[in-house]
Amino acid sequence: MSNPTQFSFPVRGFRRVESPFEKMGYKNYYAIVEIAHLPDLVGWRKINVRDPKLTGAVPTAIRESLHANPELFLFMNRGIVLSADTVTYDNQTTTVTITLSDPNIHGLLDGGHTYNILMEDRGGLEFSQYVKIEILEGFRQDEIPDLVDARNTSNQVRDQSLMNLEGLFNPLRDTLKGQPYADLIAYKEFEVFPDGSTPKPIDVRDIIAILTCFDKKNFGDSIHPINAYRSKAAALQHFKAHAQDYEKIYPLAKDILDLYDYVQLQLPDLYNDVRGKGGQVAGGKFGKLTGVVNYDGKRKAKLYFINEESKYGVPAGFVYPVLASFRALLEERGGRYAWGKGLDPVTLLKGQLGLTLADTIGNFALDARNPSKTGKSPLVWQACYQAAQVVYLSRQSK
Repeated sequence: MSNPTQFSFPVRGFRRVESPFEKMGYKNYYAIVEIAHLPDLVGWRKINVRDPKLTGAVPTAIRESLHANPELFLFMNRGIVLSADTVTYDNQTTTVTITLSDPNIHGLLDGGHTYNILMEDRGGLEFSQYVKIEILEGFRQDEIPDLVDARNTSNQVRDQSLMNLEGLFNPLRDTLKGQPYADLIAYKEFEVFPDGSTPKPIDVRDIIAILTCFDKKNFGDSIHPINAYRSKAAALQHFKAHAQDYEKIYPLAKDILDLYDYVQLQLPDLYNDVRGKGGQVAGGKFGKLTGVVNYDGKRKAKLYFINEESKYGVPAGFVYPVLASFRALLEERGGRYAWGKGLDPVTLLKGQLGLTLADTIGNFALDARNPSKTGKSPLVWQACYQAAQVVYLSRQSK
């Protein structure tokens, strides 16, 4: 951890945006800052994992906007996002002071291209120009990657479109050809139906993340594909780096996608059953778990792969560790994966293994009270995987 560093700079406008989460320590501020007064963030750029460059389409567009539309730049540019330890504002001097304490948590979170261009070009501006700064306070180190990933969605979808252009999704497209949902899959950003009416509802990034849970070559008995849940961008990059390894998974792609939906459909009842049998909760209360959405008949969650609906919105942090546990059942035969020992994953999900997995997820969920923490916990993934592995090994010994 570095020594705390303070930056003070005058602003032309400042406000704190109140939210329901301030009691948890999360605070959100916005400031309008003259470009000439931007702080020098050398040493505080670690959390922005991408490497913003000064050349290319995005920097060129920012630079052109800065110089060609000086009075509109403030409104045309999304601005800069900082993560800080503390934020104070002096009404008398209209000065903001931010404290940065840990480069793993604090510093430039988003807007790297904008920041680079402004710092390089600000000496040549003819008159005062301004940029928006959003400042986030009170976030923990394990939460920063989520914020960075979410703020960089445009890069994720661009990666998706480039991979589609390169033909990396063609084997998957061929594998799923003929499935009822095949035409519902968006293989590139903003892909809509032929009539231009609505966007396609299934994102290929989600499919890649789901299949990544079964990459048995690159993940084993103790190393789990947690990034499949944590980051679509990371899952895409893993897929790009190991595209050939997915050739072994494609023969089971339909089964895996079905299983993904069945986990969402079955997990509520499995949880209620196992909790009821254990005497902890009469009949179980899956709908009361933090993060679960109970639609109460108003509408239902559409499960496209099995063409079913669920009255619950099940957090992905519950679904992915359960789904990935079935990787323990895979065997490689002739360069492709198959379910070992004649085991059927959906049948196992509906039986004792499903009850064990539901109980495991439930215990962690009750303790964490945060589905994101559950989904990121290596202990959760390991416990689920071992439960499925026990079933596989017991069948193997027969």
